[in-house]
Amino acid sequence: MDRRCSYASAGADPPVGTTPAETRLRILATTDLHMQIVGHDYVSDRSVGHHGLAGIATLIRTARQEAAAQGAACVLLDNGDLLQGNAMGDQLAQMAVSPAHPVIACLNHLRYDAIGLGNHDLDHGLPYLRAVAGALDMPLVSTNLHLTEPGPLRHWAIATCPLPMAALPTAATLQIGLLSVLPTKTKIWNRDVLEGQAQITCALESLRSAVPKLRAAGADLIVLLAHMGIAHKDEAKVEEDICALAQVDGIDAVITGHTHRRFPGPDHSEGSGVDAQAGTLSRKPAAMPGFGGSDLAVLDLALNRNAQGRWSVLSHESRLRCNTVNTLADPVVLSAARPNHTAIRAQSEEVVGHTDTALHNFFALAMPTAIDALTARAQAKVIREGVAGTPDGDLPILVATAAHTAGGRAGPGHFLHIPPGPVQRRHIAGLVPYRNEVWALRVTGADLRQWLETAAEVFAPLGTVAGPLIDPHRPPYHFDTIHGVTYEINLRRPQGDRITALSWQGVPVTAKQKYLLATNQFRAAGGGGFDCAPKATVVLRNPMPLSEALITTLADPSAVLWPDAPPWRFSAVEAQAILHTTPDALPFIKEIAHLSPNPGGTTPLGFAEIRLHL
Repeated sequence: MDRRCSYASAGADPPVGTTPAETRLRILATTDLHMQIVGHDYVSDRSVGHHGLAGIATLIRTARQEAAAQGAACVLLDNGDLLQGNAMGDQLAQMAVSPAHPVIACLNHLRYDAIGLGNHDLDHGLPYLRAVAGALDMPLVSTNLHLTEPGPLRHWAIATCPLPMAALPTAATLQIGLLSVLPTKTKIWNRDVLEGQAQITCALESLRSAVPKLRAAGADLIVLLAHMGIAHKDEAKVEEDICALAQVDGIDAVITGHTHRRFPGPDHSEGSGVDAQAGTLSRKPAAMPGFGGSDLAVLDLALNRNAQGRWSVLSHESRLRCNTVNTLADPVVLSAARPNHTAIRAQSEEVVGHTDTALHNFFALAMPTAIDALTARAQAKVIREGVAGTPDGDLPILVATAAHTAGGRAGPGHFLHIPPGPVQRRHIAGLVPYRNEVWALRVTGADLRQWLETAAEVFAPLGTVAGPLIDPHRPPYHFDTIHGVTYEINLRRPQGDRITALSWQGVPVTAKQKYLLATNQFRAAGGGGFDCAPKATVVLRNPMPLSEALITTLADPSAVLWPDAPPWRFSAVEAQAILHTTPDALPFIKEIAHLSPNPGGTTPLGFAEIRLHL
């Protein structure tokens, strides 16, 4: 299936006497695969609706055959966040890296020309990353990551692409220069991995420095793999301004990613430098092919070569080809992943606990949930044991839990639900989707209030009529609940001033009061728009896997540090808003009876709409 989001024309027919317009380059690209090799959700133990990289492989083969028939050069690229994201990624990171390693076998089989680096590719550590880079048949590229021991990682690369129907003998090949940049905040998010071993420099300055070197090395055209999102016109710029990067002189096309959206198409609004219909960023051909193997980007460039031998892009078509359940799976990719896939599914069925009630996060953005409470108790246990006998051991312990796996861009199937009865290891994997250490931070009451105000920014401003509860440009995991205190969220108030009645043990929290706040390393490092915790405030970095703490907590549900009263509630009198959740939530709607819920059908994307009275 071809998701024809747009057809872009940037330029006119080539001047008479130059290389004809049928001189073409086809750029194929993936991004944010997150180890979806076979397209399986190991938490729910079901298909994600397509065959992951195995399905993308079929789209790649078809697109290459088309390019060959059209006499076009063809290059295949990946834009990062490939190595981590599910139980498959965790297991493969523990294996010796060899040609038989499933990641290596699949990428080499598909003959990628280069792999760009995403921030999550660092999560399993630099030794694993270097081992993967050394085993691949193609370069692993990161232009603004500078390792003290780089090993086989490269700052840039050149791919040689034959032109099957080139008109001039001197134009028999194209030299495609490849650059790749990470968000600068990766140095914060992954500081436990990078500290003392690497530096991440400004993406814009890195590109300005690298482009001339790449041109001098013989690159005819330059493709930028930017593992960064595209800011919407009505939201603050994301980590870096992708349009400013696209403007760097010498860059001819851009593959973007990181935010799990699609471009071109309706996921992005028109804005300064952004043409979501034409598929351009700062007038440069661009694409963002979704996430998890959802799409293959296809950029077709019509090229001209002037009298001085300089190539330029005359026009382009930018489109996404959708990976569906009907897309045939590549048997070689399936075969490479099958042993690990089978083993992971078997391990995931292991019973590790029991719950008497259903645990779910269907309403995680409307009220505190039992899943939040369970995760908070587990984190508190880790921190309480870690600080016992230290000067910080007497401080009150609070816990921040994020509303992860709660819908959003991943769709109505992206929720957690553990039915009453046995709790399996796959359920625990759903509660802990990333390998995150539990950190303890020394915070003040003022810090605590700021944390909660930042979390409350995910909620959309209330209008005169009921609108979406959540800002559509903010993912659900940006919302935190803090356990151990009580507070109210008033959405009639402006962002930055929404938290009221903040109390600890029934007493208003003062600005200078001190606490220990347990959170994960991603949030402590500034992930999700939160302030980065200064080193001096980090009391503990506990390497104990949170998954094991959760299993222990299930065995002893009485181990709590605070009353069972909900930590927060809405307090906007006579206000209404629309919650988007999974249709599976409807049998549990009595749990939000205090919000007078009124179901209202489903959205075109399959979410259940529930009107809430806040």
